[in-house]
Amino acid sequence: MQAASSARPAVRAAGRRARLPLFSWLMVAPVVLVTLLLNVYPLVLGMSMSLYQFDLMLAQKPFIGLENYANLLYDARFWKTVQNTVAFAVLGVPGGIVLGLAVALLLNERFALRGFLRSCVLIPWVVPPSVAASIWLWMYSTTFSPISDLLIRLGVVAKPISFVGDLTTWGPFSMPMLSVFVVRLWEGFPFAAVMFLAGLQAIPPSLYEAAAIDGATGWQRFRHITLPMLQPVFQLIVTLNAIGSISSFNVNYIMTKGGPQDLTNVVGVYLYTTSFEVYKLGYGSAIAGALLLVTGTLAALYIARTLRTIEGARA
Repeated sequence: MQAASSARPAVRAAGRRARLPLFSWLMVAPVVLVTLLLNVYPLVLGMSMSLYQFDLMLAQKPFIGLENYANLLYDARFWKTVQNTVAFAVLGVPGGIVLGLAVALLLNERFALRGFLRSCVLIPWVVPPSVAASIWLWMYSTTFSPISDLLIRLGVVAKPISFVGDLTTWGPFSMPMLSVFVVRLWEGFPFAAVMFLAGLQAIPPSLYEAAAIDGATGWQRFRHITLPMLQPVFQLIVTLNAIGSISSFNVNYIMTKGGPQDLTNVVGVYLYTTSFEVYKLGYGSAIAGALLLVTGTLAALYIARTLRTIEGARA
C-alpha cells in the first residue's frame, strides 16, 4: 500500500513531462505558422519561379531549369552590381564596427547627459529609411547643399560638389558610392553601438580594477580585457553587418536607384528593378537565389561557430 502511494507522485510527474512537449509545440505553433506563411512559402515560391522563364510580358512561362542562373554568369551588369555590393561591404562592415565601438566606449563612461546622448544615438536607427534618404538628398543637393556651402565658406572647395552626380571613379569607388555609403553608415552604426554597449556593461568591473592595481594602462586594459570579452559581440555584428551590407536595398534605391551609370547599383536594387520594373520575375528570382546563397552561407558559418563555442564551453 505504501509502495503504491509513493509511486503516484512519480507517475504524475512522468505524465506532466509527457505532456510538456505537446504544450511547448502548442505555444510555438502560431509563430511557426506565421513564419511558414510569410517567410518559407514566399522563399519556396521565389526559388521555383527562378526555374521558369517567368516574364510578365510573355504569355507562356516555360520551364527552363537552371538557365536563369547560367545567364547570371554572363550578365556584365549583374557582376557590376556584385562589385559594388562587395565595395559597400568592405567599407561598411569595418566602418560600422569602428564607429559603433567608439560610440559605445564613449557612452559607457559616466558623464552628464549620458542618458540623453544614448537616446540620441538611436535616432538614425528609428528614422524611416525613406525619410532619412530624402533628408540626405537635400543635404547632397548641388544647389542647396549645406555641406557644399560650408566647404566653400571654409575655402576647401571652389564650387558646389555633385555628391550623387559626379562620375569620377577611383577604382571601384566613386563620389556617389561614398555619398550613399555615408548615409548607410549613419543609418546602421546605432545597432553596433547598442550591441557593443550591452557587451561593455556585461564585463565585470573587478577585471579593470585588478588590472589598474597591477599598473595596466588604458590601452592595455582595452586590448587584454575589453576586446577579448567583446569577441562574441564582434562575431555577431560582423555577421549581421555583412549580411545587411550584401542585401541592402532601401537607401541605394531611394537615393539613386542604382545610378548614375550603375555606380551605386547593388544586387538588391538590380533584383528589384529586374523583377518589378522590367517584369522578368524568373530572372529576378535567380538573382535572389544567388543573394540567398551568399547570405545563407554567412549565417550558417556563424551558427556553426556559435554551436562549436557552446559545445566547447560545456566540455
